[in-house]
Amino acid sequence: MRKPRAEDNDICFCPLHGLLDVVAKKWALLIIAILGNEGEKGFNELKKELGCIGPKPLSDSLKNLERIGLVRKQVLETSPPTVKYSLTPDGWEFRKNLIPMLLWVSERGGQEMPGCPINAGNHV
Repeated sequence: MRKPRAEDNDICFCPLHGLLDVVAKKWALLIIAILGNEGEKGFNELKKELGCIGPKPLSDSLKNLERIGLVRKQVLETSPPTVKYSLTPDGWEFRKNLIPMLLWVSERGGQEMPGCPINAGNHV
């Protein structure tokens, strides 16, 4: 993929596929929002906070976010083993770039729902 120059008006749309891999998934943005607000969460904590998500869709979403490098899974050596999920540096950067879009939607009548608000001050 060609990186656009500052003076170049043409932008390659190939990255849209990568962006859609994140934003088109039903739970991905909510997971990123929760992890960004609260740092790290266990599987059951995420499930509880998301509300009506089942274990399989949550597991699939987390695996996809791990695969694309936005979420890190850490297995703690406890008995029984504990798993914690957190944002990677790329996940934090994605979240930081997502906030202006959320503000744009909010200014145009976006609705508050469970999980709101996203704390725009949280960062790495």
